Amino acid sequence: MRKIAFLFAMLAFVGCGEGWVEDARPKVYIESFEKEAGEDYAYSYGFESEQFEFEYFKNTEFGYWGGFAHSVLKDSDAENGIYENQYAVFNDKAATGDGFLVYYYDSYNEPCDIVIKKSYALVGVRLNLSTYTYASITNEDINSYARVFADGDYLKVIFTAMLGDQAGNKVECYVADFRDGKSLMATEWNSYDLTALGDSYDSVRVTIETSDVGEWGANTPLYICIDDLSFMEVKKK
Repeated sequence: MRKIAFLFAMLAFVGCGEGWVEDARPKVYIESFEKEAGEDYAYSYGFESEQFEFEYFKNTEFGYWGGFAHSVLKDSDAENGIYENQYAVFNDKAATGDGFLVYYYDSYNEPCDIVIKKSYALVGVRLNLSTYTYASITNEDINSYARVFADGDYLKVIFTAMLGDQAGNKVECYVADFRDGKSLMATEWNSYDLTALGDSYDSVRVTIETSDVGEWGANTPLYICIDDLSFMEVKKK
């Protein structure tokens, strides 16, 4: 069952002379990606709610996919960070509840979007590395194609506001950052602010960029796990 929670559920009232004025701050909601599933459920492609559609594609002939998948798989053992475990988050839990989204950016195909069905603007999100990606940037024996991150390396998720085919504001979220002496890795469902996207778009495009790039493109597995997507209503102008 999908869970939509209120981040701000109460209205504040401010004194004004002899009366009261309602503080009409917009409510902020959270999509925590819960869904009913059987005991054997592990993952499924795509996700849709009343507010959003999370796109994906799947080529059954050649066995590849891209975009969003819903998952309940958690694995904080980096030794299990192999391709066959690509739908797991490198954590023992979701940010909220049991489910979350895995996004795989296949840079050889068109990126997938978060399609916004109603008048909403994204406010924030929690991101966590996948087990496969974490292992690839920390253990050279896990993934022979990717190298262990060192000083200067990074992995970032880019959210781009789209109005039709026109790209607007972007927010860059570094989920692994070894630049300038830093050693950040998003393994604790780190929070990221998305308000800089603005409020005039009908979809948000998600791409992922790494500093480990070879002749044929990215060597780092371009996965990110997503939970607690917060959003607010936007009044049409």
